[in-house]
Amino acid sequence: MLTDRWRIFIWKDRGRRNNPAFVHESVRFGGGGVLVYGGISIDGRTYIYIIRDGPLTAHRYRDKILRPIAVPYAASIGDAFILMDDNCRPHRANLVEDFLFEEGIVRREWQVCSLDMNPIEHVWDALGRRVAGRQTPPQTLQELERALLEEWDRIPHLVINSLIDSMPQRCSTLLAVRGNNTPY
Repeated sequence: MLTDRWRIFIWKDRGRRNNPAFVHESVRFGGGGVLVYGGISIDGRTYIYIIRDGPLTAHRYRDKILRPIAVPYAASIGDAFILMDDNCRPHRANLVEDFLFEEGIVRREWQVCSLDMNPIEHVWDALGRRVAGRQTPPQTLQELERALLEEWDRIPHLVINSLIDSMPQRCSTLLAVRGNNTPY
């Protein structure tokens, strides 16, 4: 189980309830955390970028993520590339919109409250589980960063592909429940 300032995360095997025998609280590396960026596609992924030294701003998003990571990745995918990010403020700034337009990158519009419908969110969950399940859990932010970098590369392409391939079914399920909670 991991905690942050707002939530408690509990990892459990499928089918197990929150039985107190399986739940224990622990504090990892004395608190703190990191913000990471990564991209996925069928049979591919970007490298993971760890955002250090303050919050993500529109300038940092453009200069540290889009220009060096997303633009070359988009070029390697070709005309079929569509950027799917969330609706956080730096992603929607005018200078980012202008940059994407200049680079010819198409962005998929996405609902603000539909994070569970974005396949990358499930990859982040898998990454968190892999880091938390390491033989020796990270004790410092530097160890956490190293673990994230190592585990990102170890997530099988099959997992990423199946998450992306599941999107039509996820969308059908969301429509069937009229936007209410889904089992995902």
